[in-house]
Amino acid sequence: MGSPVSAVIANLYMEVFEEQAIESAPYKPNIWKGYVDDTFTIMIAVLDTSVSREPYSRLTTSVYRKPTHPDQYLVYDSHHPQSVRRSIVTCLYNGAKCLLTKQLVIMIIPEEKKHLSSVLVSNRYPSSFVQKLPST
Repeated sequence: MGSPVSAVIANLYMEVFEEQAIESAPYKPNIWKGYVDDTFTIMIAVLDTSVSREPYSRLTTSVYRKPTHPDQYLVYDSHHPQSVRRSIVTCLYNGAKCLLTKQLVIMIIPEEKKHLSSVLVSNRYPSSFVQKLPST
């Protein structure tokens, strides 16, 4: 790395690497801008958040799950305190609510609540426990 041409070689490598990555990506980036070692891109969901551009250039956020997401959480009959089970439910629901753009909350929260109910039941949470999901 001490050579004066190291940065040039690194940049050439990264250019080829980035081109191959973009070409082989299952989802093509809408925007990919790079400058030296910084990159700005609009293409993927990050931290369970999907960012979409709406008409008039408005950005909206919603919940995103990878197609391979297993929907596995702490099973209800594990040896954990009841407060941990309640916290899991509350965290999943509040996390979804926080990720949503305000305009989407009314529209998507019922759908997300239905999904979470199904997931919790598959993780052996009793219906009575699931019914107590926070209200919108």
